[in-house]
Amino acid sequence: MDINSSDIQEKVHEEADWVKILPNDPRQYLIESDESFSVFRTLTDLFDFPLDHPDVINAHNNVLKDPLVNFLIDNLSDWEKDLTKAHNRADYLPNQLWLLLDWGVRPEDDKRMQEAINKILSHQDEENGQFLAYIEAYDRKTKTKYPMWSSALCDHNLIVSVLLLAGLENDKRVQFGLKRMNELLKETNQGKSWKCEPWLYYKRRGPGRVNDVCPMIVADALRGYWVVSQKKWPDSLLEAGKTLLNCWINRSEHKPYMFGHGRNFRLPRAPFFWYNIGTILDATRHYPTLVKTQAFRELAAVSILKFNSSGVFIPQSVYLWFKNFSFGQKIVPSPWITLFLSRIYKNAVDFDTQFIKAVKRIDGTNLKGSKGGLKTKK
Repeated sequence: MDINSSDIQEKVHEEADWVKILPNDPRQYLIESDESFSVFRTLTDLFDFPLDHPDVINAHNNVLKDPLVNFLIDNLSDWEKDLTKAHNRADYLPNQLWLLLDWGVRPEDDKRMQEAINKILSHQDEENGQFLAYIEAYDRKTKTKYPMWSSALCDHNLIVSVLLLAGLENDKRVQFGLKRMNELLKETNQGKSWKCEPWLYYKRRGPGRVNDVCPMIVADALRGYWVVSQKKWPDSLLEAGKTLLNCWINRSEHKPYMFGHGRNFRLPRAPFFWYNIGTILDATRHYPTLVKTQAFRELAAVSILKFNSSGVFIPQSVYLWFKNFSFGQKIVPSPWITLFLSRIYKNAVDFDTQFIKAVKRIDGTNLKGSKGGLKTKK
C-alpha cells in the first residue's frame, strides 16, 4: 500500500500524547511494516481512520491476501471434531477466531471463518444458554475416556466475547449466552467476579479454589462487553474488572491458583491467549474506570520496560505454533506486539488525562512480580 499518502504521512508526523510514554515514536516503524494486520490496525486504532477510508480499505485487502493470515484460517480447528484440550492453546478455535477478529478479518470476509462461527453457535445448552465444547471426559469407574459436549465457564465467556466482537450482539443465541454470563457473576473470596464453575453434564471443575476468582474468565468476559451497550452490562461488571486488577495489587498476599505474577506474567506473550500482563491490560483498556486505577497504571509501567530505545518491542516469550510470525520469534522486533501495546497506551491517554504523568512516576523495575502466598510473621 502507499504509505506515503498525504493522510498517512500527516498522521505519522502529527503530535500524539500517548507516544510520550514510550522511549521513541513507533508509528513510522509500524506503518512501514510488512505485517499487513499491524498496518491495518495502526490505521484504525492509532490513526483513527474510518473503515471506509481508501487507505484502510487497501490495508484490509492486504490482510485478506496475507499468507500468514490465510495460514491461520486454513488451520482453524473443527469445532465438531477436534477435542478441546486446553484453553491456552493455539489450536483452540475461540482463540483463533479472537485473533483473526483482532487482525480485522470479519466473518463476511471469508466463508471458512463464518462456517467456524456457525458451528460454535449450533452447540448451546437449551436450558441455560451456555455454549458447549467438544471435550474428552473420563469415567473413573471404568477408567475410560470418551468424547462429549460439555463446557467450562472459560469456554463460555470467551465464546460469547468472540461472538460479540464478530458483530452478533443481536443474535438470540448470543443474547441467551450473554444472559448466562451475567447470571454467573457472583461474590468470590476476592470480590464480585467470575469463578470456576462445575462443567455442564460432567462432574468436573477447574483446579482452582472453589470460591476464588478466576482471572482469565474475567478477562475473557471483559474482552467482549465493551462493544455492548452499557445498559446491558451486569451491575457489577466494573467491580469485577477491579477484582481482576486487584489480583496484581494483592499479589504478595494472595495468588488465585495457577495465576501468579512472576517472570512469565511480566513478559507480554502474544497472541495473548492466556494470563499475562498484555492480556490483562488489553482486557481492561476499554473501560475508563479501570484504566484510572493504580493497578492499570502499574501494569502499564511494567509493560513499557520491555520496549527498546527505538520504541519497538522484541518478544522474550513466544508460542512456538506462531514461529513464522514476528511475535513468535525472540530475535527481531514484533510490529504486532508493538501495535498491540501502543493502542493500550493510546486508549489510556484518551480516558485519563493524568495517565502519562502517573505512569512516569512509577518505577516499574521495583514492582516485582510475586507468586503470592500468605505472609507470615517471623
